[in-house]
Amino acid sequence: MSDTFKNVNPRRLCQGGFLLFTLWIGWRFALWARPLLEGEIPQATRPAAVDAFLPLSGFLNLKYALISGTIHEAHPAALLIFLAVCASALLVKKGFCSFVCPVGFAGEMVGKLGEKVGLSRRLTRVLDLPLRSIKYLLLAFFLWNIVLKMPGFAVGKFLSSGYNLTADIRMFLFFITPSKGAFLTFAALFVLPFFIKGGWCRYFCPYGALLGLLSVLSPFKIHRNETACTACGKCRKVCPSSISVNKKHAIFSDECTGCLTCVSACPSPEALRLSTSSKGPKLKIGIVALLMVLLFVFTSMAGRLSGNWESQIRPRSLIMQVMMMKMEKKGMTSAGGRS
Repeated sequence: MSDTFKNVNPRRLCQGGFLLFTLWIGWRFALWARPLLEGEIPQATRPAAVDAFLPLSGFLNLKYALISGTIHEAHPAALLIFLAVCASALLVKKGFCSFVCPVGFAGEMVGKLGEKVGLSRRLTRVLDLPLRSIKYLLLAFFLWNIVLKMPGFAVGKFLSSGYNLTADIRMFLFFITPSKGAFLTFAALFVLPFFIKGGWCRYFCPYGALLGLLSVLSPFKIHRNETACTACGKCRKVCPSSISVNKKHAIFSDECTGCLTCVSACPSPEALRLSTSSKGPKLKIGIVALLMVLLFVFTSMAGRLSGNWESQIRPRSLIMQVMMMKMEKKGMTSAGGRS
């Protein structure tokens, strides 16, 4: 039994656990959302953790909180989860991407399948560098329009708007009644990695771009001890982010996810470590996985204890907003049919 547990990868266990939790949250949310779409008050309780899929709402709520000193009552968990995700990058590189994110996990699995059948490829440097800029351009677009351009009163108005109040329900409809745009999004998320290694995460994810920039400030980085290094190059070959770990003293790259794949593949126990220095105490993969779990558990607890976790919008108000949303969609469909 002990040998079996020794072979368990804590990162995969953490990813799998968060994926199962996400699916469970999705099922609970469906029980709550379906009655609302029928104009009925749901008997089920809305799971606040679904706000993890509303980072834009959380980002706007952050600006609102900094201006007003209070957290907006619609999707407050989105703000706390957004802060927790940012904190994870400041703590242990892009740990959210490699230990938590279900989209990243799915992309990895699809990529491995593509490798097995010989279709998944790493892009050449000529293509890789300019394409990596796309996610930063998307991030810059959001930062410009939210942080710099959007005035404070407009932030509060948006957070109270019907669009934001029903953002979670719109997301639910995005999955259960996918449009052409949704199919293109799904293709980018789950099909692109089959052909291009890290397709979505490496080139298009603005959330990952933000975490990459924050991760540069993390005190923990992959460090290489030149004396212990055998120059075998295995770390470079297995690195999901194609970083030349074997040629660097410390990895400052914004693409490093802190997944510790390079450390696990290294034949020399003292050559690579996630630490504050090349000879500092090691942060093992199991500890990183535990830190990620505890970070989100404590975030949830803090939100519940402070009263900033559950949305305070009443179901009757939401039913009205949902009816308006459905009328809006019906009008857009009719207009599209006439054109």
